Amino acid sequence: MLGVLSLALAAALPRAAGAASLSAKSLKVLGSALSCLLPEPSGQLVMAIAYVAGDDASQKDAEALAALIGDGLHAGRAVFQPRLVDTASLGAGGYAAILAASGADGERLMGASRSARVLCVTADFAAVQAGRCVMAIRAEPRVEVLVNHAAAAVTGVELAPAFLMMIREI
Repeated sequence: MLGVLSLALAAALPRAAGAASLSAKSLKVLGSALSCLLPEPSGQLVMAIAYVAGDDASQKDAEALAALIGDGLHAGRAVFQPRLVDTASLGAGGYAAILAASGADGERLMGASRSARVLCVTADFAAVQAGRCVMAIRAEPRVEVLVNHAAAAVTGVELAPAFLMMIREI
């Protein structure tokens, strides 16, 4: 009886506030992937964390991702500084990569990635399979990276051949 009550109470408690769509481990994988871009990025760069304005869950996910990244995501000789940007404002540019918060990996994101010629990354493998983003990353229970070759070509994103040998490309 006590066990059932404990489970009921645990289910009623809110989930951990600020849980991001990508884990800290996934962000480390992202740092490694960014260092495999050709040409290799260097210096202080901006990473847009795209969210859907008016979508509370999307904005909270973007904030959680930015909090996990903190002062910057290290990628080889580059440090990517997070900047929250709603998908409607992505056209303004000024960033070297786009990280999609939950729900933000739609046509606007791909359009911005294409016009800025930058990598877009998401946790949503279906979005990459549909060509709405170039790369998806998952680190649990094992590391998986999926790259959409056609989406990468359209955006002008090129990845090192050694990196492509370690991931799944469609």
